[in-house]
Amino acid sequence: MNENDIKYKMKVWTKKHKKKAAPHSLIVAALLAIPFFGHEWIDRPPMPGDTRPDDVEYRVSMVGDMMLGRHVREAAERSGEPIGRVFEYVEPYIEESDHTTGNFENPVIDADNPQVKDTMEDFELRNKAIHLYSDKGAGEAVAKAGFDSVNLANNHTMDYGSLSLEETIKNMGPLDIDLLGIGKALDPSEDLFPEEEEHTDAGKIHYYEANGRTIAILGFTDVYVQGYSANEYVGGVLTGSGLGVLQKRIREANENADVVMVHSHWGNEYAGGTSQEQETLSYLMTDMGADVIIGHHPHVLEPVTRVQVEGDPSNPQDNGNTAIVMNSLGNFVFDQGWTRTRDSTMAQMDFLTDGGAELSFVPMQISDTRPRETNGLLKPLRDFRIFRTLRKELDNEYWRMEDDRLVIDLKKAGVIEG
Repeated sequence: MNENDIKYKMKVWTKKHKKKAAPHSLIVAALLAIPFFGHEWIDRPPMPGDTRPDDVEYRVSMVGDMMLGRHVREAAERSGEPIGRVFEYVEPYIEESDHTTGNFENPVIDADNPQVKDTMEDFELRNKAIHLYSDKGAGEAVAKAGFDSVNLANNHTMDYGSLSLEETIKNMGPLDIDLLGIGKALDPSEDLFPEEEEHTDAGKIHYYEANGRTIAILGFTDVYVQGYSANEYVGGVLTGSGLGVLQKRIREANENADVVMVHSHWGNEYAGGTSQEQETLSYLMTDMGADVIIGHHPHVLEPVTRVQVEGDPSNPQDNGNTAIVMNSLGNFVFDQGWTRTRDSTMAQMDFLTDGGAELSFVPMQISDTRPRETNGLLKPLRDFRIFRTLRKELDNEYWRMEDDRLVIDLKKAGVIEG
């Protein structure tokens, strides 16, 4: 076959297939789009229905790290939706809870204000590589979703120094949500601030009533850099440098409340297990009277542990204490992309009509920065991975599986009495 014959056959083939080129191109494009968009079509979650059983008298829901800036903000902008979109698939759980709390991992700064924007770089702490913030609307989105309190004692709240403190209190202070672990001072003298001024004490205990029980909650971080710590005359967050105040406040809460809850920002990022510092602090806070410790910072799930401190035999009034420690609830709203950082959970402490008390864990996953209950073809694998981690260090007598949840009997574990 000579060169002219080859050219002629190619010309015939081109004409023959020209009409099919466009449809074929569309098919190829559709196939290539599946890895990018297919999971949204195939694995789109249903909205949760009734999430609260009839025998639940009072429910407290708890989540891990929430960060509504950086790529979370960009994802909302790409979708053309407000930042509150991140809570779309979990709002039913929050709405059917009596109190919902979590760790809020960034300051709230009104960057649309030109004066604030111009000074942000000047306020960046030079001893940190990563600086996070969310826009003013993020705080409003958290409150609108139904959160009753958020912990701000963490390693990013003060990323912009005093500007972080001023802007966060200014933008979140008026909202109907308790700010834990942050204040204009730590254990300040009575004459330092006017009586009516709020958000003055970073170690403040917040109390609320739970159908005949009093619950206390406060926030603390063991992960921080210089310039974060609140003290008697300087604003900031409650850190390890205020450990004496933390101990005093837990003791005070224990005297005035039936259940003491402590947000604890601690541990090592992306570690699958607990550190020695976590174990030491768990024991210390349990000894002071903490009953439920809500851990965050590692950005991955860590095992739940039961910590028991024996009483002093020489003191008949000291019966010891037992706490349940959620060492890390992982991320809840975040933009980190690898599998372990997208495994999540919502912990729910239920006081039951029969006098019982349980802590259950709803398996969740983060998709496109939004948390949702696990679903789809991979649900069994995701649930197994999540529950295996959470129950790893719990004795079998304290937990059971029920309705696709891991459930811990807090009465049997000795954490909460009837």
